[in-house]
Amino acid sequence: MGKVLELINHEFDCECGRTHYVPIREINTGEGALSPTGFERILGGKRALMLCDYHTKSAVNDRLAEDLREHGWKLKVREFQSERLKNDDAVVGTVVLDTEPGMDGIVAVGGGTVTDLGRFVASRLGKPFILVMTCPSMDGYASNVAAVAVDGRRKIFKDCRYPDAIFGDMAVIGGAPFDLIKSGFGDMLGKRTALPDWALSRRMTGEYFCERAAALMDESSMNCVLNLNGLISRDARAIAALTDALVMTGVCMALVSDTRPASGSEHIFSHFMVESALDSGSFISHGVSVGFGTLISTLLYRYLLEELHPAELESITDELLKYLLPPEQVWDLLTNSRITADIEGYLSGEAIAEMIRRCAAPDKRYTILRYLSDCGHLENGIRYTSDALGKIAGQR
Repeated sequence: MGKVLELINHEFDCECGRTHYVPIREINTGEGALSPTGFERILGGKRALMLCDYHTKSAVNDRLAEDLREHGWKLKVREFQSERLKNDDAVVGTVVLDTEPGMDGIVAVGGGTVTDLGRFVASRLGKPFILVMTCPSMDGYASNVAAVAVDGRRKIFKDCRYPDAIFGDMAVIGGAPFDLIKSGFGDMLGKRTALPDWALSRRMTGEYFCERAAALMDESSMNCVLNLNGLISRDARAIAALTDALVMTGVCMALVSDTRPASGSEHIFSHFMVESALDSGSFISHGVSVGFGTLISTLLYRYLLEELHPAELESITDELLKYLLPPEQVWDLLTNSRITADIEGYLSGEAIAEMIRRCAAPDKRYTILRYLSDCGHLENGIRYTSDALGKIAGQR
């Protein structure tokens, strides 16, 4: 966590021309990270609402609650029993009703869903919150963004509170189910197209770009790509590298006050896939859908750079290629991480074409999708991508 700790809780001037500040007071996944004294230091008292679900009951919930109470905490615990917790109106309402006057803050114990729930409610109540990571499943731990279902539709709230502290036990994080580990890997793989999209938007729209944040994301993402075998074998160093990368992603988003360092066309595809799954009563994880979206975006970039090779992008072509991986390598990474097993229903040409068209809507942020749409080559890009995907999937 060395590089992460250098970036939080203090202002510093950057070469991009901005003064950066990440309002997270403490991040600790080392020995003693779950000490009650650390929790009291952050919340300023010993009265809290602890949010968790039963999946982490034996790993951390009971132990942490008992430890806090033994140190004099007045703790109310809401442990959700749903097999797959969904942050909807009813769940948010339940948590709000659980709050009591005089509470010092909220402790959220879990992965992405519990994190978003704690972040959203703490923000609306104006209370500090501590995040206890239990798995390396997604890149939003250190962000101020929360996903909540409103009237049955998934909505992204970008105005929430950053965690006041992030704590974690690496033994718990490393013991998470592999589905959660591969989800975190898929989320980090997505930076291989999020960064080209950011650079493309800088060139075409003049959007703000921070070289430091981009470099940190580039390095963190490649560390995960190069350590995939270690993740599969649950090597402690590989799990720690993934955990650091996921936290660094949220920190980089905080640096630039935007999701740009972490999110591009691959996340637009992911949101489409997640919402489509919800509509059909099925499920696909955020990280898995981001990983697949990365492959689709990579193929669109191959079409752009090898088939179109527009003169207006010559000045950034080398930069784009620095971030992009060969699509064949992306497919192998998805296969080796077992992500392809979860996206077989999305491999048909018709499904890909429909997804790309829907995700190229003009109200989306500027990415490879908008570029191809604006220059009239979206349909050609769709045909190229569908054909290339079929060949890669059939040959590998």
